[in-house]
Amino acid sequence: MLLNKSFDYSYSAIDKHQPEEFFITAFRGSVRLELGMGFFSSASFNILSDGLAMFIVNGGRMNMYINKYVTKDDWDLLKSNPEHIDFDQELLNSYVNLRKTLSLRDSHFFECLALLIKEERLNIKIIVLDNGGLPHEKYGIFTDENNNKIYFNGSLNMTAHALISNLETIECTCSWHGEESKERVLKLEEHFHKIWEGKANGIKIYEANKFCNEISKDYPNVNAEKLVRDEEQFILNYKKQYKMREKNSPHFPEKYKSPFAYQEQAYKKWVERGKNGIFAMATGTGKTVTSLNCALHEFNDDGFYHILVLVPTLDLVNQWIEELKRFNFRKTIIVSSKNQHWQKDVMQVIRTLKHDKTVNYAIVSTYDSFVHKDFQKMLQTLSDSIILIADEVHNVGGKKVRLCFDALTIPRRIGLSATPERIYDEVGTEDINKYFKDQPPYTFSFPMSKAIKEGRLCRYFYYPRLAYLNEQEYDKYKYYTKKLAELWDSSKNKFTNKEEAETLLMKRKRIIHKCNDKLRIYRDIIKEIGLDALRYVFVYVPEGKYLDEGENLQEERDDETFMQKLLDITKDEYPDLRCSTFSAKKSSSERNELLESFARGNINVLLAMKCLDEGVDIPRAQYGIFTSSTGNPRQFIQRRGRLLRVHPDKKYSYIYDIIVLPSALAQVERSQMERTLVRSELTRAAYFASLSENHITESYDVLSSVAKHYGIIWPEILKEIEDKQ
Repeated sequence: MLLNKSFDYSYSAIDKHQPEEFFITAFRGSVRLELGMGFFSSASFNILSDGLAMFIVNGGRMNMYINKYVTKDDWDLLKSNPEHIDFDQELLNSYVNLRKTLSLRDSHFFECLALLIKEERLNIKIIVLDNGGLPHEKYGIFTDENNNKIYFNGSLNMTAHALISNLETIECTCSWHGEESKERVLKLEEHFHKIWEGKANGIKIYEANKFCNEISKDYPNVNAEKLVRDEEQFILNYKKQYKMREKNSPHFPEKYKSPFAYQEQAYKKWVERGKNGIFAMATGTGKTVTSLNCALHEFNDDGFYHILVLVPTLDLVNQWIEELKRFNFRKTIIVSSKNQHWQKDVMQVIRTLKHDKTVNYAIVSTYDSFVHKDFQKMLQTLSDSIILIADEVHNVGGKKVRLCFDALTIPRRIGLSATPERIYDEVGTEDINKYFKDQPPYTFSFPMSKAIKEGRLCRYFYYPRLAYLNEQEYDKYKYYTKKLAELWDSSKNKFTNKEEAETLLMKRKRIIHKCNDKLRIYRDIIKEIGLDALRYVFVYVPEGKYLDEGENLQEERDDETFMQKLLDITKDEYPDLRCSTFSAKKSSSERNELLESFARGNINVLLAMKCLDEGVDIPRAQYGIFTSSTGNPRQFIQRRGRLLRVHPDKKYSYIYDIIVLPSALAQVERSQMERTLVRSELTRAAYFASLSENHITESYDVLSSVAKHYGIIWPEILKEIEDKQ
């Protein structure tokens, strides 16, 4: 019975479920089929062979209407000759011509038809349109012994292109899936009978007696047992061919089983926007897979793939190469400083394209190599058929990259980022929107709030911890702020000396980054977590030079001094704990080895400086300690996302965030400068807190009390965060 079978809503090559699977299941569970379709081609014989013999054994009956041509070639040849009125003879002639090329599987199909004809269980009619057009309906209704029905329909052409290549899709409606589905199936069945009985306007129906007689004559001695044996072999061969086809062609990775609904929605939105747009998706929601799913759809339409992926780091180059391989996009080229032969590799593709426009290739390039003059020259030859995927798309707003994008002619483009806007760079942001013909809320958005709610990201607890600038740090912070104020031209709303201002801003930011009190707070945090729980811990370390308390402020130490101090504190508290550092000074292979060791649990605590901001995927990370204070939303949103990736052994993530405030010795001052500093830190912290499990019970209490002390309106910050989530 159909009711006991499992049916999907749709079947196509890009899905796990193929059209052949549908017909095998439906034929074997039903006793009647009403079938209306256009060309009655060899490809349809192939696919309709699957399960037909068991349909016969089950006592199945079939009513089928088709047009008068078996193939499109016959239609093209005869459509201009209106003299023919013996439509049954035309169908017979078309069949006789085709019969010379029938395969064993084709013959099996006609043997099944011959047995159905012999036992008077098959009726075939010819449908002719009064206006001389060609019937294009492709649908059917299967019915089981208990009158359960399943209707199938779609772009399925019953042609070699549609069925052998499986580039099109069928959709199904089961009558037992509720009253609405039942009513839909019954209405469509009524439509079939209206045509079958010749009651539809503009349509004439003719018996296909000559056609049926010829089939019976060609296959006089058939028996059901042989047909079932043959069919089992054909189905076995189909399964082997499908596995081979899946192995050799791009397909959705088995690792992920099938696209999520939102990833399919992203593709549809992208198509609606002219195959151009930005996917603003929270870190950890599968931006890479979502974009490659779009490329896979395009491959199924084009029959080949030309892909260009742009990334900001070498680590991401390697990750994209691995993801492309999972999709079976195997012809990959790396364009970066790590591949000394990339010019030769790309030129080989260009030479091949001159003779074969369908040659496959996927290029993964860093943004630094993308702007290289040699690659830009080569890209002019490649660009017409490429799908461009710009990962961490905010990098496109950089000056050198923008100059290249101004000349870019690639029509299909996807930009990816959790935070597409460039902070303090309206021009760069506007250009990104222009290059991808998009603007907020973008072609497709999948915010963190939705991702957590739907279980795509892990739920988390957020613990803000307060650190204070010491007297020396605070005095220097005031000094830089005063200097900046002297450079500010309020009438023109800009600095009079931009370069000097940028230097001062950087120095002032370092004071916050390397606040000495953070070391005390860090020690308190790891003691609070405890030795037993200190596993899968990321520590985000601030960039910039470190200033030891009491030393000359002009004498700045090495960039990694602060990270070393944090490492020393960790080892001091827990000498046997396995810890390591992760920075750009380590080689790519060293960084990969560290991440693998961390993922396996061989490293308990990994202290990282900036390298984990973009794209690195470590689902097992569970604790995050943020010793780096940053007012850049892109950085702290991405850092939070690193910790929220889902893992089977992780129910929650835990984030400890150190918030820097003005000197505890000068709290009574509460100047505008202080309030500006505090408000910036509170805004960042509120982003973290807003989606946490404990935002009402704990984190908001800490943050709101700080806001109150400095005369900052806490509800204003919450409203600002709500508008941007």
